[in-house]
Amino acid sequence: MVNKAKKQGTTYETNIVNRLNKEVDFKAQRFAEGGSKDLGDIQLFVKNEEYFLEAKSRQNLNIHQSLEKAIEKSGDKNTVLFWKKLKRKQGNSRRTNDGMPEVVSMSYDLFIKLLNNK
Repeated sequence: MVNKAKKQGTTYETNIVNRLNKEVDFKAQRFAEGGSKDLGDIQLFVKNEEYFLEAKSRQNLNIHQSLEKAIEKSGDKNTVLFWKKLKRKQGNSRRTNDGMPEVVSMSYDLFIKLLNNK
């Protein structure tokens, strides 16, 4: 049986893939667990450009360290970190969004590259 955290991560990754695939010229797919050769959670092609996405759905996250680790894993500057911050609300057994439903983080270099390729 799959543990709760793994199931939650798979559900979040699938949600991201489904939303991205609704966009014109986007082709996203989840990566299989790669062990030491893991490049990230999701592979995204936008026109001729490849991106690697790491998805985190949790209460706390050091976003700086997580983004750096994701870039090291993929070996590519076209790496983006998705974070869905969850928190337990009083009287609710399930965790729900805390503030913005999700944030997307990237390096400064990728940010400038995307702005210049508009």
